[in-house]
Amino acid sequence: MKDNKSKKASELRKNKAFFWLSVISFFISSATILFMPLGSFETDGNVVLAYFLAAAFWVFFALGFLFILLLNWQRKRDILFARMDGIIYFRFFKNKISIAFDLLLIIGIITLALSLIIIPTLPAATTLIGTFITVFSLEMHGLFNGKNYEWLYK
Repeated sequence: MKDNKSKKASELRKNKAFFWLSVISFFISSATILFMPLGSFETDGNVVLAYFLAAAFWVFFALGFLFILLLNWQRKRDILFARMDGIIYFRFFKNKISIAFDLLLIIGIITLALSLIIIPTLPAATTLIGTFITVFSLEMHGLFNGKNYEWLYK
């Protein structure tokens, strides 16, 4: 009995680690957006840094999805929770953390709309920060409103 409990606790720690590794991976992927002006594919730009940032964006983006896929696979093995799986639907403001990221997503979208469409003369940093906020909060929206988070923390 005790051995079974420690095994479940170990699995829970591993699954939570997968979740938080995906959060970290998505953050690093999104943060590369902030450094894009430092690299450039133009002849006078820093081409090496541009390739490095592009590669880092996609590598960490893929790692984030890999960790979530591993966690999702573990969740689907849980017979009690698997019965709750059903139709995919959009959820917003599901818990306290998701409320923060959902509000941040709205702020990011408004910032991008302002900087790209409504007032295009805003500084380029506004667009970069708006893009970072939008991409990161969209990824976090998916994580913290999703079934995997619900399974881990409920």
